[in-house]
Amino acid sequence: MASEQKWLRIHNSQEWPDYYDEANVEDLRRFFDHFLRGIDNGWEETPRVRYSVLDLEGGGRTEIPATEFPPAEVEATKFYLDGNSRMLTTSAPTASAKAAYDVDAANSAVSFITTFDDDTVLVGYPKALLWVEARGSDDMDLFVLVQKLDANGTSLQAFTVPNRNARIHDVTDHGASILRYKGADGRLRVSMRHLDEGLSTDAVPAHSFDRVEKLEAGQVAEVEIDLLPIGLSFRPGQALRFVISSRNLLGTMMPGIREYAGANVIHTGGECASYLQLPVLRR
Repeated sequence: MASEQKWLRIHNSQEWPDYYDEANVEDLRRFFDHFLRGIDNGWEETPRVRYSVLDLEGGGRTEIPATEFPPAEVEATKFYLDGNSRMLTTSAPTASAKAAYDVDAANSAVSFITTFDDDTVLVGYPKALLWVEARGSDDMDLFVLVQKLDANGTSLQAFTVPNRNARIHDVTDHGASILRYKGADGRLRVSMRHLDEGLSTDAVPAHSFDRVEKLEAGQVAEVEIDLLPIGLSFRPGQALRFVISSRNLLGTMMPGIREYAGANVIHTGGECASYLQLPVLRR
């Protein structure tokens, strides 16, 4: 990884179907032929970065060339949460508001939506900065998800494998997200919110995980949560939904996850301007 001679190709499917695709096998063979066998095959002319953008309605793109990731044209853009309107806005609300949910309720989540007026592409690292409060507990498990909605408000998903039979539907309805893409997600236990200042960047917060900081009654804590990298396009009229929950929104992946009792409160606006920061590709 320390080598200056690195190439990055970001695919748009699950890794095994992609890895064994004939064209991709030959692409990798060219790399090995050049560096292991010394063959002058023009590999060094290959773009250093090739990324993909999902459309989730059949219009995705792959092999988009760039010199770095995220591309230099990406601009980190804050979308502020408004607890009153449940909208995401590019200007911080002046009025304070709260959005809360019961941890043990069936619908233990709150969400916020923005609708795009223009063609919009997100490429890079999303993050969330939230001001949160726990009621009836001294800790919180937060799961966040960025979803794409069509013009009718229906959430869009896409299988990442060519096999889409009934069994694949069964196992991916409430889990197995590696086989069906439902959006970029992230998670954090709030008592582990302390940041490693040496590793954190504006785009990607890095947590130290070297201390436990429980919440006191009435305390409103600032937390930053990194989400998985994204490559997603939106057409006018389509929307982005940002969901916050006490449960894994993609379905539980690991056993032993304990959910805390009480209510989770998300503070927005005013002095507690929670926001979702998105990597918007400017052209």
